[in-house]
Amino acid sequence: MSSKAQPLDFLALLCLSLMWSSSFLFIKIAVETVTPLTVAAGRLLVAAIALYLFMKFKGISLPRDKRSWLFFFLIGLIGNSIPFYLISWAEVTIDSSIAAILIASAPLASFLIGHMVTTDEKLTLPRITGVLAGFAGIVVLIGYESLLSFGTNAISQLAIVVGAICYVSASFIAKKMPPMDPYARAAGVLIMASLLSVPVSLFVDQPWTLSPSADSLIAVLFLGIFPTAVATLILFFLVMRVGATFVALNNYINPVLGVVWGYWFMSENPAPQTALGLAMILGGLIVTQLKFGKVRRLDKDKA
Repeated sequence: MSSKAQPLDFLALLCLSLMWSSSFLFIKIAVETVTPLTVAAGRLLVAAIALYLFMKFKGISLPRDKRSWLFFFLIGLIGNSIPFYLISWAEVTIDSSIAAILIASAPLASFLIGHMVTTDEKLTLPRITGVLAGFAGIVVLIGYESLLSFGTNAISQLAIVVGAICYVSASFIAKKMPPMDPYARAAGVLIMASLLSVPVSLFVDQPWTLSPSADSLIAVLFLGIFPTAVATLILFFLVMRVGATFVALNNYINPVLGVVWGYWFMSENPAPQTALGLAMILGGLIVTQLKFGKVRRLDKDKA
């Protein structure tokens, strides 16, 4: 049962947002000399090993039933392997700050998916208004002319949106998972995701033939340890202490921090349409939570 957030919880939320938002910056660094598929696979492998060791340290065992591993497979594929690759591939051609903003479309997509696949998460007028405003922000961000011409940047930015939809789809699948220790759940998903991604990377990319820079290797290691493994542990810490609604506040923080990371470390100067698109997406998120002047719960998003 959740309780009132304490200073420690706000500090943990800030750490979580810093790690999730920084992932776009480090992906950008990683793909400079490492292929997107290998970046995704390497990140998942490092995270899987780290979480498995942590789980064993805590004396927790993985479930052995087939149903649990079926969920590990589905969530590992849809919620990790595919979006991690899509985001890494997209950042070869787009700024990390743009990726951070576009991934904020995940909660907006969750309302549409929830309306279609559930009976208790139907669209209301505020949600419809917010979703339309948010996706209008995506159009502004990508650019109407770019969408019409469907150039490389438009395809890359749409890949980020697809990745966000994958995250949301995985969260709906996760709601049906059999009960188990949350750390075993996280480790199981990441182990399966790495088992799916690493062999493909070895076959397609042959990573031993690459010439990665030290910065790219450090970036992959950072991605695996912090935005994936450590962030997952903090996520469960917060969910168990104060609930998912509190964690959902990161949806408002992450895109802003993503722009800051890109500006400070990659000299990415946001264009006027970037600021407008960010404002429309965040405004859409806020509007979806309004009902008779009250703030409603925001579906939990992954970074």
